[in-house]
Amino acid sequence: MLERCVSSCFDTLKKLRDLVEKYKKLGVRDGGLQFWRKLKWVTQQGEIAELKSKIMVHACNINLCMSSIGNSSLARIESSMMKALERQEEAQEAADTVGETSLLSRARTAPIDHQDVELDSGQGLRRQYTGSTLVDRALNISPETTPSMSGDDDTVEFGNGVTSSPAGRVSISKESPSARKPRRSSTLSANQESRIYPPSPLPSEDGFPTTAKKVHPEKQPSKNQEFAIKNRTKDVEDVVAEALRELSKIRQKEQSSRPLRIVPQHPIHHPDPDLMTCFEELSRDELEFRRLNVRDWLRVATWWTCKAKHNKRSFETPSSPTIRESFSRSSEAKSPMNQAYVDLLKASWILYDIILKGDNLTPLLTNENRKLFYNLSDGIRDEIDDFHQVDIPEKETLNSQNLNIWEQLQPEEELQDEEDLLPGLENARWITVDQKDAGEEDEEVLFRTFVDAAIGGKKHRVWSKGAPYMLMLSIKEGESEPKVTMCNQSGTLGVTRDFTVGDLQDPTPASSPSLGMDQVNGIEPIQLNFGKLDVEVAFRNENDFDIFMRIPRNYFEAVKRREPRQMERATENSLDVCEQLKATTMQSLSPRQCWQSCDLRVLETTGKEGWKTTRRLAVSSSAGERKPWCREFFLPLSRVQLSRDGINRSVIVKWSDCLHESSDKTDGNYNPVFSYVYNDSNPNNALSLLFRNQADATEFERTVLQLSLTPTFSWSTGSDPGFVYDVFDTEPTLKNYKAFLITHTRNDCRYSDLFYMYRDTDYQYESSALRVRLPQIYYTDYISTHVEKLFQAPRDDPPRFSHCEKRLNHTTIDFEDESTSQAFMSSLTGGHELVFSRRAHSISTKAPSRFKSSKSNKGSAEVQLWRKGKVQRLVSRWDEKVDDKWTTLVVPRGGTTHSKDSNRVSLPKVQYDRGRLIDMANLVARSPKEKTEVKKSGPITIAFQSFRDLEDFNTALEGRDPQNLKKHSGVLQDLLDFD
Repeated sequence: MLERCVSSCFDTLKKLRDLVEKYKKLGVRDGGLQFWRKLKWVTQQGEIAELKSKIMVHACNINLCMSSIGNSSLARIESSMMKALERQEEAQEAADTVGETSLLSRARTAPIDHQDVELDSGQGLRRQYTGSTLVDRALNISPETTPSMSGDDDTVEFGNGVTSSPAGRVSISKESPSARKPRRSSTLSANQESRIYPPSPLPSEDGFPTTAKKVHPEKQPSKNQEFAIKNRTKDVEDVVAEALRELSKIRQKEQSSRPLRIVPQHPIHHPDPDLMTCFEELSRDELEFRRLNVRDWLRVATWWTCKAKHNKRSFETPSSPTIRESFSRSSEAKSPMNQAYVDLLKASWILYDIILKGDNLTPLLTNENRKLFYNLSDGIRDEIDDFHQVDIPEKETLNSQNLNIWEQLQPEEELQDEEDLLPGLENARWITVDQKDAGEEDEEVLFRTFVDAAIGGKKHRVWSKGAPYMLMLSIKEGESEPKVTMCNQSGTLGVTRDFTVGDLQDPTPASSPSLGMDQVNGIEPIQLNFGKLDVEVAFRNENDFDIFMRIPRNYFEAVKRREPRQMERATENSLDVCEQLKATTMQSLSPRQCWQSCDLRVLETTGKEGWKTTRRLAVSSSAGERKPWCREFFLPLSRVQLSRDGINRSVIVKWSDCLHESSDKTDGNYNPVFSYVYNDSNPNNALSLLFRNQADATEFERTVLQLSLTPTFSWSTGSDPGFVYDVFDTEPTLKNYKAFLITHTRNDCRYSDLFYMYRDTDYQYESSALRVRLPQIYYTDYISTHVEKLFQAPRDDPPRFSHCEKRLNHTTIDFEDESTSQAFMSSLTGGHELVFSRRAHSISTKAPSRFKSSKSNKGSAEVQLWRKGKVQRLVSRWDEKVDDKWTTLVVPRGGTTHSKDSNRVSLPKVQYDRGRLIDMANLVARSPKEKTEVKKSGPITIAFQSFRDLEDFNTALEGRDPQNLKKHSGVLQDLLDFD
């Protein structure tokens, strides 16, 4: 049967090769003949789909043959595939007719060229199976009953292999060759040939192709026929998928039918009948209300095997170079070696006298249980081989040991209502013979031991005896911090948390023995609380305590640079992958610097002066590294570029530090001086970060693009937000001022600009353009430790960040609506609200005169009205040509006058301030050119650009919203506008 499958597959591949050879030159040269060959290629797409289906069937048949499937399954699957293939071939013949009719209905073709016609009889796939089998009939055995050929003499087989059904035999009914139904006749009529294969085009006298026969459109199939053809084509794929599923099930069945291989029980070291009776009696109390399956019993046996290994290690001295040949020197009844021997007998009794006592183990032989069986039997044998016959304790000594099968539970860890909870459901991953196998796939155990503990509050806790708790240090993939876990045997206790620096302790001699505790050494118990659960742990020996503390102590010592310093606040994230890139090309470094399971922290330092705030980026390794490390980067507060193109949890960050070399200056004697400066437009650091989830990536982006302070105001221009913060200095004098941060998006990168604005400043508010210009704002420049020196910095000691300096700059902010721009300006003041802002033709501070004009020659000005409580202030600013450009005053209640036929408003004699700057906290003009110009009094007349602006001004004075004022008609406005 396998020969027929391979032969049929070879025939199909040969036809596929011929088809490729026939059409491989398409597209090499162009011409009329090539065009018609392309049309012919299109008509043979159905044949290509048929070849594809055949290859799928052949692959599935070969897999079935090679897998030794039973006769009924193989016959049924083969029959289904052959029938589906027949239906697909019938549908293909109809599809070929449809293709010819649609493509050549308007073509004129010549008689067919029979040299290009290759008929596919398909006899390879149509052959019927005979009564042959996948195994030799002379043996009359199947793969399930075939004995193992392993040469391991110290293993035994358990299972029901000799009585299993011979699933490997194949029996299929024979069929006469004359009953075979041919797929297609080798001789076709002319009508059939012209229907299946399109006529070949021949050139005519005028150079255009002609045909000898015209295809009529009325011969095209209906839509129902086309739908049936598509359904039949899918039939082959469905049958193949079903065959593959059946194949997977049979392979799983074969896997479970294999005999179980374990290490046999030791002929000398095994429990005697009296000890077995004692074990059975001591195990009944738990079985009265617990239901245990095979896996649960395996975990219990594994528990005692692990505990025996722990007791043996406790007995050995740390300085011992090798394992002693004999442990008979221990004559103490309570020696850990005696208890280790009893624990191994418990594990042996559970494995060989409880679990393997049944006859049929086939339902139990899953892949996981097979591993548990072998590891447990091998572990028991390895540990118990260390005991010679002279090492076997006396019967009285054995009876004095802890013979309990179940560890004692404390009140705080017992379950009240979970009667059907199987032991080991939560702790199963930790209870393994080999420490390397403990934990999930993404976990690794660094250290494992057994301890005594007192759990809960003082009213309920009881000090345990015999170390009934497993204490572990582990790491988890994607997380850098070491984790401490404590669990018990029954699965009712399993708590885990991160091991922190505060948990590090030095061994403290016990001042007095703990009440009720089986005191083995003189180390004081340590506190290891897990959330709300109070836990106090006592180690059985000092060596375990040293290892338990040394692993995290070495890690925290190596990564101590990531810890927050004085006046620092940290934002912490976990990374799956961190890679350093070359900033100029954004490619990997050579050699590549890529790390996994890292800790990422952004630490922000807030100094005595707010504008001197700095950041640093700390990346540290996982606690599982042999040599833990920590890398520290300087990180500015602005101009840090972030890109999140691609995976939503991936972030690429690049920035500049203080390592840009500059040598454009000299010392006056033609000697160049070297400085290393900060250049925000030329990033020289880049990292590719892959976070554990999208939320962590978004949180990191927010941390870098914003300040850690709480903003007093925020706005958004498109997708780019902006924020206003309150900042203060404590030294040299107490000073409050504003900081605003603006986010930008350029190409695929986002970055932010941070500026500081002091109380006395200058600004231009353009109400018509919704734009704010800030000509006097400050930013922070970062200075390195290498400035204007006659030598370059050595490579092994690069410059570092030294301090911050203040630089003057300017910027412009655009807004999308007037309400947002006014709210932004209001956030820069000390509680004032901007309610009105318009451009005025002029502002005059001269009294009206009959002999000369009172019109101002200072030009137009921006007029604003601010409100704080019931007080309203008028603020105006002329252009730059005026020195004292700012004018501020308090608007008297009811003190404005205006005529109905003009757009002017007048204020009687009032007091006002003039200056070059404005106090944003109090909205008062400051720093006049002449000190005598500080306070002035007199009338003020404002000429607005339109009558509507005047009405908006009066509406704002009345406490109403100018935006809700009804518009006047255009004719009336034109008549009343100021000329």
